[in-house]
Amino acid sequence: MKKRLMIITAMGFVVFLIFGTVWGQKNPTPTLNLYEKRMAYLKEHEQEMTDYVKSENPKVENVQWDWDSVEIETIQPDAGGIPTGDKYQSLDIEGGFNNITDSNFVLSFGFDNKRQIASPS
Repeated sequence: MKKRLMIITAMGFVVFLIFGTVWGQKNPTPTLNLYEKRMAYLKEHEQEMTDYVKSENPKVENVQWDWDSVEIETIQPDAGGIPTGDKYQSLDIEGGFNNITDSNFVLSFGFDNKRQIASPS
C-alpha cells in the first residue's frame, strides 16, 4: 500500500513538472516590468511635463529632469492618524531649472492601484 502511494505521488509530481514547464513556455513573463513601463511613459511625455513646469513660473526657461530620482510609493490617506479612503500610489520625479545646480522641484503623479500608468495630480 505504501509503495503504491509513493508511486502515485511520484507520478503526480512528474505530471505537475511537465505541465508547469509547458505552461511557462506558453506564457513567458512580460518583457517590460511595471517600473519600466512607467519610466517609458514619463519619457514619452517629457515635453508635456516640461511645458507644465514652465507654465507654473514664467521665469523658468528650461527644465532638467533627474530620471534617477523617480520614486513610487503607496499612500494611505488619513485624518489625524485614522485611515480614510482607498490607498493610491504616488510617482514623484525631481528636476532642476535654468541650469542652476541648486534649483529643484518635485512633480508628483497620483494613480489608483487599478491603473498601470500615472495621471497628473
